[in-house]
Parts: sequence; structure tokens; C-alpha cells
Amino acid sequence: MEHFLEVKNLEVAEAMLRGIPNGIERAVAGTVNKALGKVKTEMKAKVTSEYNIKKMEVEKLLVLQKANFSTLRGTISARSYRTPLSKFIGTHSRKNGIKVRVKKTEGFKNLQGKERLFGKPFIANVETGHEGTQHMGIFQRKTQKGRYPIEQLYTVSISEMLGSKTVSEYAVEKGQDYLEQIMAKEVDRILKGYVK
Repeated sequence: MEHFLEVKNLEVAEAMLRGIPNGIERAVAGTVNKALGKVKTEMKAKVTSEYNIKKMEVEKLLVLQKANFSTLRGTISARSYRTPLSKFIGTHSRKNGIKVRVKKTEGFKNLQGKERLFGKPFIANVETGHEGTQHMGIFQRKTQKGRYPIEQLYTVSISEMLGSKTVSEYAVEKGQDYLEQIMAKEVDRILKGYVK
């Protein structure tokens, strides 16, 4: 997932800052960088309102690439692996199986598992490969015979959540609003601070 913030329609600002060295570059870079922080906050709030995930987990993955005088645009990006279904467990019992809720807008759903795997999904603690450490996950058997091998079940990644249509459109809309609001203030700040 990657979103760009870029200031458009700079004619008025360029005319106002014409006599100031690097005036327009300073205004644009400052505007984009301030807007990036605000859009990042908005994206975290939007994705956690739609998906059953914590802001801290989203925060860890969001990377800001700030604007500078040579690159007058900023980027918000996130790269992540698919999220283990165990992060979304609601209730579980042998009789009723495992219920998970990935989206807050939907109710808890009985986990059916994957068709290519065998048996019902189950919760287990497995060794991580580091001595003495385990992690809990939801697994399903890869074969009909025997207990092993097993495969952990995953759902959408956090970067896919951030790149979903509703979150993306919201981020773009908020980004444009913030760019327009902040640009006027940045131009004013530079004009007030510049003394010939």
C-alpha cells in the first residue's frame, strides 16, 4: 500500500513567494510534511474503526517519506505479511469451533478453514524456532493421516487493510483537505518571516 501527497495548483503561491529564495519549495515541503502526519493519524483511526486491529499494530508498519526541496511530494507506505487469524479470535470450543471477527462492521463468523486442508481448524501453541518460545495460532492439518504437518491460517495483511477502497478514498480526501488548509498557512508563515 502506498499513498502520495502532492500539492497542486501552485500558481498563486508561486506569485506570492517569487522574490524569496526557495520560497515555493519551502512552502510545499512544509505543507506536505505537516499533512503527512495528519493523514497518517486519520488512516490509523479509519482502519481501526473498520478492522478489529489495534492502532499500535498499524503504527509500527506505516512509513513516511517526507518531502524536501528536490522531491516536493511525500509518501505514506506500509508493507506487511498476511495477518495470523489468531489475532481475531472471539470465542472457541470443541463443540462450536472457532469464531473470528476480522471486520468490526461484521459479526463473529464460524471459521470453516481451507478446502485444500483437512479437518476443522484448531488452536495450538507451537515452537517458534527460538529456544523456549512458543506462539499461539490457528492451524489446520495438511494431511488426513496423522497429526502433522499442520499449516497456520492467515487473513488480509495490515497493508491490504490500509489499501482497501474505503480507507484509500478516505486518505486521499483527507490528504487534499489538509494540503489546501496548510498551504495557505505555510505561505503566510514564510512571508511574515522573510525580511529583505
